Amino acid sequence: MNRTLYFSLAKNNIKNNRNTFFPFLLSSIAMIALNYMISAICVSVKESEGFYGDATLYVVLSLGVWICGIFAVCVIFYANAFLMKQRARELGLYGILGMEKRHIAKVLFWEMLILGVVGILAGLFFGILFSRLMFLLLLKLMGLNAVIPFGIPVSAVVRTVLTFGLAFGVNVLRNCMKAHFLKPIELLGSGRQGEREPKARWLQALLAVAFLAVGYVISITTENPIKAFGMFFVAVLFVMAGTYLLFLSGSIAILKLLKKNKNFYYHKTHFISVSGMMYRMKRNAVGLANICILSTAALVAFSTTVSLYAGVDDFLKASYPKDVITTYYYDTESGIEKKAQIGEDTEGRFDEGKVERTVLAHAERHGVTVKDAVLYYSMFFTMRETERNAFEPELRRESIEDSVMTKVISMEDYSRNLTEEERLAPLSEGQVYAYDTEGELSDGDEILFCGMEYQVKLLPEQWIEGEGEQAELLQGYSSLEREFRCMLLFLPDRQALEGLADRRNAEKGREEWSSLRQLECRYLFDVDGKEGDITEFCGSLRDALNEADIPHVARVGDVFTDRGYYDGMCAGLLFVGLFAGVIFLMATALIIYYKQVSEGYEDRERFQILQKVGMDQKEVKKIITTQILQVFFLPLALASVHIAFAFPIIRRLLSIMGLMNVNLFIGCTAGSILVFTLVYGIVYYLTARTYYRIVYQKDLRIQIWGQPSS
Repeated sequence: MNRTLYFSLAKNNIKNNRNTFFPFLLSSIAMIALNYMISAICVSVKESEGFYGDATLYVVLSLGVWICGIFAVCVIFYANAFLMKQRARELGLYGILGMEKRHIAKVLFWEMLILGVVGILAGLFFGILFSRLMFLLLLKLMGLNAVIPFGIPVSAVVRTVLTFGLAFGVNVLRNCMKAHFLKPIELLGSGRQGEREPKARWLQALLAVAFLAVGYVISITTENPIKAFGMFFVAVLFVMAGTYLLFLSGSIAILKLLKKNKNFYYHKTHFISVSGMMYRMKRNAVGLANICILSTAALVAFSTTVSLYAGVDDFLKASYPKDVITTYYYDTESGIEKKAQIGEDTEGRFDEGKVERTVLAHAERHGVTVKDAVLYYSMFFTMRETERNAFEPELRRESIEDSVMTKVISMEDYSRNLTEEERLAPLSEGQVYAYDTEGELSDGDEILFCGMEYQVKLLPEQWIEGEGEQAELLQGYSSLEREFRCMLLFLPDRQALEGLADRRNAEKGREEWSSLRQLECRYLFDVDGKEGDITEFCGSLRDALNEADIPHVARVGDVFTDRGYYDGMCAGLLFVGLFAGVIFLMATALIIYYKQVSEGYEDRERFQILQKVGMDQKEVKKIITTQILQVFFLPLALASVHIAFAFPIIRRLLSIMGLMNVNLFIGCTAGSILVFTLVYGIVYYLTARTYYRIVYQKDLRIQIWGQPSS
């Protein structure tokens, strides 16, 4: 046999078995196109001249290239394994007809070579064709109108060819090994072998429930966002194990219980559908579990990335109550003296007037206007409640779940920013205004804070719900801090604030004086002017403060720069999430299609017998529809349950990334489920038609060398 014959056989096999080969080829083309597009966009962002958020976007897209590539290759491996399983009898027939194993291996080699070459070339073609459109979509998501050069990166082409060339090469080796271990007689008769009724493995069913319960409990009870990172993956492993066991054993156990219910089971529709599902679950439990897990992954990818992208404005509004925030740290008088004793350099007293003058002069040079400026002094403590209303500084950093994030503010300085109506009534000696996110403090309580006793006056309700400068304080904790118990304390004046700092510093030994607690001054303001002038002003503000010899500058941030950063990060995550979600969805559709095809050929003869013994075609179709619907939507229903229980832990993970709007996440999750269900229903409709055509023998039946195989 020469090479031309092998090539011809391979080509005819692909053509005649198009019901199984073409879905594999189409999915491969789509995977290759998607991976080329994200690779090309990643390279273009790297080679761009720079824009707000470009570095962050590049990191996110680079991660996306690896994630999408790995999942795409896995889908191709899975599809090839399913393809070879479907062709078991065909390969057995080759052996019966006299072909040696090495000849069969050569045919399989040419089949995969044809599929690989066509798939890679077509994938690159469509990837190049649509990559420009996808890049423009990404720029639109980021709100960029600038024209950034976009071509056909050679490195993206090479990476795509090497990745998927290697994937198809591995498939060739796997197929050739399968040909080597062929047992033609067994393969040819595999479809005729009888099969015992599956047994209900109650222990495995109980383990499935236990694993799912553990995963769900971890998700619901993990409140600390730091621990949520590690526990999330633990929960995922338990849920995945529980899902597989549930489909392998739990489903059969449930069907056994239905079978024991005589009133339900001994009905012509229920009798056949329950019996059929019982055998179907045994054969296809892993496939159904894969559909469920892939559906869950797609829903998580869609809901989380859409939520992050839609929540950028909320996060920036919470992080930047004003357009520009500058922060300064300085030592108290006592701290300056202590550092002088050990020869430690000190930056001296803080001059707030110099800061204001420098900012205003810098704004005038750039033609922008500073307005609604706010300046106040504060300190931040990570505390632990040692006993009721007694708070001491947190020292054990390895255990922070019970920490109390506390901001202490000089009321005298802060009141300068408020109107007469907004200002709080004066405090008596030893009193503090307090706000507790957990509501555990009551009016008149005595609290011990860093060894100092205070009497609590709760902040007025109208003050807490205000929309002025006071709202900035209540929202001023970082997204991570807001996941803990937080307190806000108002001391009467800056002298009391410095006294608290000195009390805290007094507990430190001489060797620790170089790290004494400092006071924080925050100077915030809005700016008006042209976009270009504002950009130049914000970009050079830190240099202006340094040139003015203001040595206490800790942070200079503005909402305009950070918007570019978060737009780049969230747009990139949304982009990667959409690509990954599409890959998960395509993998789900591919598994469903092959499942319907394989079950169609298995069920065809069974339903023919039912019609011969007196059941009409309408009743048969009703049974088929009931059976398909029950099996088909079971993974989606379980995936929705997984998402519902995963919601708490995912919300805490998103809070670390700045998403605090729970209602937004709920809406995005519900929307993702609805859209996914709609697409899932379309996939069901299309694949169910294939199943019906096979069962009623209206399909193009599998052929070998141009002749029907059945």
